Amino acid sequence: MRKRQHRVSALPGSIGMRRRLLRATSVAAALAVSLSGCIFLPSLASWSSGPPAPPIPTASDPIPPTSEPPSIEPTPVDPTPTDPTPTEPPSPTQDPGALGEVRDGNPLESGSGVSTDTPYDLVIPPSSGNPEPGSVPLGNVSDAREFSESEGSFVTQTTGRLYMTWPGDRHGTCSGTVVNSDEGNIVLTAAHCLYSPIYREMAERVQFVPAEAGNGSHAPYGTWEGDRWIVPSIFADTAYEEDGSSYGEGWAYDYAWIRLHASSSGANVQEYTGGQGVNFTQQFDGAQFVGYPTNEPFDGSRQRVCSSTQLGFGDMHWPHLTMSCTISPGISGSGWVTAVDPDTGAGYVGAVFSTLVSDTVSGSMLGRNSYDLLQELLAM
Repeated sequence: MRKRQHRVSALPGSIGMRRRLLRATSVAAALAVSLSGCIFLPSLASWSSGPPAPPIPTASDPIPPTSEPPSIEPTPVDPTPTDPTPTEPPSPTQDPGALGEVRDGNPLESGSGVSTDTPYDLVIPPSSGNPEPGSVPLGNVSDAREFSESEGSFVTQTTGRLYMTWPGDRHGTCSGTVVNSDEGNIVLTAAHCLYSPIYREMAERVQFVPAEAGNGSHAPYGTWEGDRWIVPSIFADTAYEEDGSSYGEGWAYDYAWIRLHASSSGANVQEYTGGQGVNFTQQFDGAQFVGYPTNEPFDGSRQRVCSSTQLGFGDMHWPHLTMSCTISPGISGSGWVTAVDPDTGAGYVGAVFSTLVSDTVSGSMLGRNSYDLLQELLAM
């Protein structure tokens, strides 16, 4: 049986950091009345009115199973009988200078005084498409609406739903994005989607379903099994969620990477979906995100979108990007894409959905530490 490795990485600057609980006084100072955008079932009482956990779909069965996830080791099935069109490998030498505004400060800080990841002068272009700096084709969308494939087929393909299983047979859902890499098997999501800040445990199993619709009844690119995944150690050590609120400096680093298994024929997911670009510079001129909100009034059955031509920063306590959006848990881990190609939706993911409160949402920005974390995963 394959041995799956689950690691909480040590980030530069946090190596040797001891696991610790915050004292009551510091908890009060750092408390943020915000919820993570990932749905854990069962979880806190506040989630009890939400929908039941969606069953994990399988690529070989077009009808979602009604039983628990299979105990056998599934292998991703090729979504089409034809060979995929190869994509060009990324070239991380592109000049990122025109992507947008560089947030003041290094390291960046919000009103909380918590620092975020350090900007890194590196971008990786998407596998196809023509990103346009300053382009937000959908304008300002603050009431999450259904995303149409005609508004960006590349977005639909690279965006998928994550299914996680934790010890004790607990299940959850989140969102994720295939990003362009030489390996062709990398998905970006939020750290709290893989490491529960409530139960203090790493997910035991992760599955990714790109372009899913109908709660598993439509999976045009198959279901892909996670091979290994990694979250920042500072998140695992210091990010907490309790009584509907998140606290601890680790939330500034709420991002994670997943490596997927190849299909039975040896193909990787990116050969079918393509991969979004990645922006480590923390430069943004507006952004959009697409994912799978699951709590009412949404049901996780289709992709939903919010976008903004002018992002906020740090006004939800954490040093995160912010925008106005009415949405629900399940959206966590969706990529905040800037410089969007109006024809395809290709662009640069530079942050991931982290928390929400009322009608405002936040995204944890990528930087040097997130890049190093990715390299650590690729070296495993």
